[in-house]
Amino acid sequence: MLTQEFRDGILLASLPETLRTLAQSLGFARMGVARAEAFGVEADRLRAWLSDGRHGDMKWMAQTAEVRADVTHEGMLPSARSVIVLATPYARDAGRVGPAPGRVARYARGRDYHNVLHKRAKKLAALLRENGHAARISVDSMPVYERAWAERAGLGFIGKNACLIIPGLGSHVLLTAIVTSAELPASERMGERCGTCTLCLDACPTRAFKAARELDARRCISYLTIETRDSIPEELRPEMGDWIFGCDACQDVCPYNKTALPPEGATAPFAASERWQRVDAEGLLQMDAEAFAAFAHASPIQRPGRVGMARNAALVLGNSRDKRHLPVLRDVAQRDSSEVVREAAAWAAARLERQT
Repeated sequence: MLTQEFRDGILLASLPETLRTLAQSLGFARMGVARAEAFGVEADRLRAWLSDGRHGDMKWMAQTAEVRADVTHEGMLPSARSVIVLATPYARDAGRVGPAPGRVARYARGRDYHNVLHKRAKKLAALLRENGHAARISVDSMPVYERAWAERAGLGFIGKNACLIIPGLGSHVLLTAIVTSAELPASERMGERCGTCTLCLDACPTRAFKAARELDARRCISYLTIETRDSIPEELRPEMGDWIFGCDACQDVCPYNKTALPPEGATAPFAASERWQRVDAEGLLQMDAEAFAAFAHASPIQRPGRVGMARNAALVLGNSRDKRHLPVLRDVAQRDSSEVVREAAAWAAARLERQT
């Protein structure tokens, strides 16, 4: 490990200081460290959430629960001594962005954050390995409970909307975790600061919160538009409004997000792509698999796939109150290769037809 010493006449920083300097140079706005150990209350909450079925169709959450509960599990890194958590702000575009009349959540309007942040984190992992330490990276891609680790690492606190809130940055941040065998000084934890505010809970269109910090994914618009592979429950469709991918409703009202915008350069990779100016919801609904693959390349919208995004587009058109979309919806309801898309288009057409 690097130590505070002279080598060839140069004063070398300690490993923690070197990691922080490198992280900042790579574009990470915050870095915190937590001691690697099994979760206690966090694991109990996770197990209760899973037991109640609130993870919906995300079966991998249950399958990897014990790994998420303990980063020293054989499925993660038995030699783990520390968890480094890094926060990166993403672009907060002032206007609505998406395939009109639909909207896309802010974090997904630009490049795929998984690729961008993993590439940056590899340089930190390389530094750790060069100093004899094991390191594993997670960018929302491994069974690592990033938000809980971020709270433990002192980056912020978990708000009532179950998002990590970082004072000064808000909740519009992307998290990266590095589990490592390096023994690093732990950061000081931060207390919860929501007080009596319930704006986020009250703003949820589908009433997805069972209580503060207790999200039922099965009712969450982000889950419905991204993770659900089948038809979306009919009673929730009207409440989805114009969200075609993800949802920002509970974050938009949070007072902690009334902060100054990050420097444009810091969020450049996540700024809205010009793809959203080329295609509207009707165009997205009518894409075949090949056209969608090209359109969604290097974007988070690859996650639900062609069928999921076409389904979402149909529902958005059905909620638009604009009968000009009827011809396309009727055609898709008859011709699309997916039963899920055909059903969504038929529902959307019927909804528009009933409106006066």
